[in-house]
Amino acid sequence: MFLSRFLVKMAANNAVLSRLEQKGAEADQVIEYLKQQLALLKEKAILQASLREEKKLRVENAKLKKEIEGLKQELIEAEIRNGVKQVAVPTGTTLSTASFSENVPQPTAVTASSGSKDQIKGEDEEKKKKEKVEKKGEKKEKKQQPAAGSGDAKPVDVSRLDLRVGCIISAEKHPDADTLYVEQVDVGEASPRTVVSGLVKHVPLDKMQNRMAVLLCNLKPAKMRGVVSQAMVMCASSPEKVEILAPPPGVVPGDRITFEGFPGDPEKELNPKKKIWEQIQPDLHTNDQCVATYKGVPFEVKGKGVCRAETMANSGIK
Repeated sequence: MFLSRFLVKMAANNAVLSRLEQKGAEADQVIEYLKQQLALLKEKAILQASLREEKKLRVENAKLKKEIEGLKQELIEAEIRNGVKQVAVPTGTTLSTASFSENVPQPTAVTASSGSKDQIKGEDEEKKKKEKVEKKGEKKEKKQQPAAGSGDAKPVDVSRLDLRVGCIISAEKHPDADTLYVEQVDVGEASPRTVVSGLVKHVPLDKMQNRMAVLLCNLKPAKMRGVVSQAMVMCASSPEKVEILAPPPGVVPGDRITFEGFPGDPEKELNPKKKIWEQIQPDLHTNDQCVATYKGVPFEVKGKGVCRAETMANSGIK
């Protein structure tokens, strides 16, 4: 009797254990399913965030492309205005937003976002390069026109200089400088010009009076030890000796010095920043016959003759 009860009880326990094991297996399946659903939800959330970021980057990319195209067009227009010859250059291959989504493998949404960032970085670098090119173009323009204003195509040669015959009416020593003369010079204008010259050590004061000379008349007036000088007396010059250039006989104050092969009207006033005089002066010399020349062409007063130094041959002029 006792044995039969024990066996019945054991059978009931086994049934309970079997049901528990079945329930445990079902619970494991449910947990595994929930894990899978949670992983899918995480991936979906990451994908949505990445798509939003990608959309934002595409908008920024489009703006950058538009800015770059605008800069390119401005650069081309600036080069055309300044006479820079346009040369076709093959452009590098760039990723469009369409090809990005269609042709580039996207194993995950994170990879797509990284690719967009790389593309934006490349566009930023291209923009910086274009800005550098534009700056170089501006520098090149300045080098091509070192002595001319905007739109000025005049050559930098002796025709830019206003060289005239002048008569030194009077000269006296500068009150505040032992090596300078202060002269009153008639250059064919309504009133004489005041000229300051460093000739005390080279020309006696009595030789400066009532003397014909060649004057450079379009230098910017400059103050020399308190006195404003309005022109420059042209001289043959060496470290040891200086001689005032003498015009030909028969000239009058205001006669212009000309150079065959270099036509054109002189500047009203030379701009010191453009260094026009400094570029021309090295080509001014006396020849072996003491005639003043520019690149071998004589200083000439039409119909009257050439200008020359008294004794200095093959010397610089300034």
